[in-house]
Amino acid sequence: MQQTDITTAEKTYLEPLREECRRLFEGTPLPSHDHLHHERVWKNASMLLQRLYDAGILHDLRMPVKAIIAAFFHDTGLTLNSGPDHGRESRSLCNSFIQKTGISQGDIDEILDAVERHDDKVYAAESDPASLAAIISVADDMDAFGEEGIERYREIYSVRGVTDDAMPALVISNVRSRFRHLESTYRMFPDLVEEQKKRVETVTDYFTNKIK
Repeated sequence: MQQTDITTAEKTYLEPLREECRRLFEGTPLPSHDHLHHERVWKNASMLLQRLYDAGILHDLRMPVKAIIAAFFHDTGLTLNSGPDHGRESRSLCNSFIQKTGISQGDIDEILDAVERHDDKVYAAESDPASLAAIISVADDMDAFGEEGIERYREIYSVRGVTDDAMPALVISNVRSRFRHLESTYRMFPDLVEEQKKRVETVTDYFTNKIK
């Protein structure tokens, strides 16, 4: 059990990351993806970290630090680019912050790669459940499920110019793809999969009812 490493990462980084993320979103009215979204993603990531440590799947004791930084920067690029390719801007913003931390270059590269690629929902290959990329991607996906996910999809798709008529089919396809990735990556946690499946159904049921 590595709860102490997760707690230490929070004590060191939570407040400065929260404040930096809030500052970046000050001029961007995007409640579905603002600093509160980033904080929820960190909570999801810390839960996954704990499960992975307890299961003996994860052994990297630096992972909580890498995960909390990646979680709080993954969508900051939306303040500059509202498109699905905003990961590049997120990477740049994260790089400006992370250079002041004293973190090793190898860990920096891992964090920046996870931040930039978090919104790649093609899932071309099976993910390593203990990788930072998988942890951040799935932690972000989980925030697209449930009631919060409905509002998140409605806002970001509207910002991207998706019409009301086109939105339901796109959302249903996207949320199911996210869930399949979670299911395949963390199938060793069937209770988590089942819990998230119900939250996915909340989203799909809502948008199915919107199809005329």
